[in-house]
Amino acid sequence: MEGRLYDGVSGHPHEVDVAFADGAIALGNGHGWTERVDANLLKRVGDDAKTLRLGRSDIAGWRLILPADARDRVAALLGREERYGRWIDRIGLVPALVVGGIVTAMAVGFGYIAPHWIAPHVPMSWERNVGSAMVGDFGKLRCRNAAGQQALEALVERVAPGATKGSDAIKIAALDVPVFNAAALPGGYIVVFKPAITETAPDALAGILAHEVAHVRRRHVAEALIREFGIGALIRLFAGDIGANAEQLVALSYTRANEAQADADAIAMLKRAGISPKPTAALFQRLQKEAPAYSAEFLQSHPLSGRRAQRFAASFDPHATYRPVLDRDRSDALFNICWKHAAKAG
Repeated sequence: MEGRLYDGVSGHPHEVDVAFADGAIALGNGHGWTERVDANLLKRVGDDAKTLRLGRSDIAGWRLILPADARDRVAALLGREERYGRWIDRIGLVPALVVGGIVTAMAVGFGYIAPHWIAPHVPMSWERNVGSAMVGDFGKLRCRNAAGQQALEALVERVAPGATKGSDAIKIAALDVPVFNAAALPGGYIVVFKPAITETAPDALAGILAHEVAHVRRRHVAEALIREFGIGALIRLFAGDIGANAEQLVALSYTRANEAQADADAIAMLKRAGISPKPTAALFQRLQKEAPAYSAEFLQSHPLSGRRAQRFAASFDPHATYRPVLDRDRSDALFNICWKHAAKAG
């Protein structure tokens, strides 16, 4: 069989005779030059429809070009070519794709379900340290008016009695940030931004905060952290290495199941507290209509749909007796929570 040899030295091709022997190939040029190359030194370096190319592991630039009809002899000498990888070639490309699809689906499914299993076992003390550090990072943005803070805590107590007391108490803070938003943070912290207070009736704000309380109690925050940052990042975060800043964590996203569960819990809280769900439903409808300019930040972390507003509206009981979540004095104090010169509570 004829071949073309580039010896890696001269750079010029040489026409050679090629013979396949046991465990080697024999080369010659008809003028007395011969060479035997062991199979363990040979390697495939490419082929096309008409030719095969072999190289040597011990000589850079050495190439032997063979006709395509040498394919079976090369396979007998070097073994069948691995086109996709050893195990793929063994079972075939299509079965390998099927297996790969199944494995991928299992990995995605585990990644979706595992955070739900792991979150309840994350120590609340770890979360509390992270949440405290994050709230501290807001610094001067935190509204510190005492009367307003008391009114805000009273609102939370109305929807979730006892929530702001005890070792696992929910800590709520208002932030003087010109964005309509509220969010649950690690460790039972909840932050609410100024426009969500000043541009929302207290009864509607009650629905939003009840939703955030549900996220805290259901451990949805830890679940979202695991899903978005992974276990390794979560451990570093809880160890004190806050790699993501507070703004990123405020925008944590929850699964649709988490959101539906928090909505259901919020509706139940409003019902137990005797607070009408209609203001919350109306707020959701308003936010959806005014997006994205008015409420883009809120919608990013709290995706709305017409059905969410409908669920709150549908929970209204025309035979129930509803009363405002706060009295007039506390409503005024809450409205002024970020006004530094507001009167302090005695």
